[in-house]
Amino acid sequence: MGMNEPLHVPMGRPVSELMPQVAPVSSLTDSYSNFQYTAESSSEAGKTHAATWDAKSGITDAASFSAPVPMGQPVFYSDEQMALLNQQPPPPEIFYYGLKSGVRPDVAQPLPTVTGAAIATDAHVAMARPVLTTASGVPVVVASSAGLSGARTAFDGMQGIKSCDERLQTSVDELLLFFNTHNSRPLVGCAVEGWHHETRHRRVRVEDGDGKHHYKTETYVEKVTDFQYKIDLTSFVYPFGYIVSVDENKLSVPQLCQKFVDDKNLLKSLQMKKEVHFDFKQLHAMVYGYIRSLGWRRGLTVSFPQANNSVRVYNENMLSEMWENCCCNCLMHVTIVPCILMRLYRGDCPCQTGHAESDIRSYFRINYAPIQVFAAIQNQLWCPGFSGMALAMEILRNVFW
Repeated sequence: MGMNEPLHVPMGRPVSELMPQVAPVSSLTDSYSNFQYTAESSSEAGKTHAATWDAKSGITDAASFSAPVPMGQPVFYSDEQMALLNQQPPPPEIFYYGLKSGVRPDVAQPLPTVTGAAIATDAHVAMARPVLTTASGVPVVVASSAGLSGARTAFDGMQGIKSCDERLQTSVDELLLFFNTHNSRPLVGCAVEGWHHETRHRRVRVEDGDGKHHYKTETYVEKVTDFQYKIDLTSFVYPFGYIVSVDENKLSVPQLCQKFVDDKNLLKSLQMKKEVHFDFKQLHAMVYGYIRSLGWRRGLTVSFPQANNSVRVYNENMLSEMWENCCCNCLMHVTIVPCILMRLYRGDCPCQTGHAESDIRSYFRINYAPIQVFAAIQNQLWCPGFSGMALAMEILRNVFW
């Protein structure tokens, strides 16, 4: 896809039609009541510390899995607000469809022009008619009625998007519209990797220091990946994030936007970080234990990588372009002095007033129980066959070979 071609982002379907339909927790609890998933903290098969998760109690017996992860922050949409949002189309998945179209998520790689919704011609008018206003004073608008922000954007690597558009430098309403437009849910996946360690040998050359050399056999251990795959969990994330300020000086989101507009520092920036709140530890225990129950005896890693978890605005000038350029930034850190000067100018020292604000959060939730998510993805979990006899032969190989 060429950069001049528009990016079509599907919009129009309400949230209630987009969320996955899963079985009730009660029916799943009954179905899994006679089965325990065992999660292991292990570097290799045979060296384990087991933690079990029971489908009825939902309790794990190992310290690493015993503490439940809180389901989001104390602030989130009320039931009435969620009922209203369920009838609205979600924020456009610009980052996701940008990746899907084949655009590389390189830092500063421009995103194509989005089609599918009108561009807001007046941010003040767009923000004056929100679907709702949160308790923290942030208006929530949807693209179908308010329109999209017209600010030009670029990939900020896999972590999200960034913009230095001129319209964002002078208007609080433009900033709020921009954050609403790009407040799409983060990409969340379940990554499963099976692996083992192999002891190998190689001949290395050793210099003696007098112009002579000799060779010796070196033994080393190498990690070998047996299988790996990812399962997309993004559809389980509720599409609307709750935007709130976590500023220690109690500044609200509109006040932080106004602070950015008034700031004259050339390296100023304003960042919104996205967080997904869910009991990933319990889901980890179920996925890990299920793979073990299939017969996998080697090393196993289960993780939940995320992308599109940041939206950042900065000022466009020669100094910021040097700071944003990967090569220049790396060179400044290697030579140390320019890096120190730039960071002092930006106010990174604790005793200074900072100009790189990152105190805006967007809290997302997965409004499903871990067992519901697990049941939905269980048929996608797999591992190669690995019998007990194969494990015994591998142990003998490691001992005698």
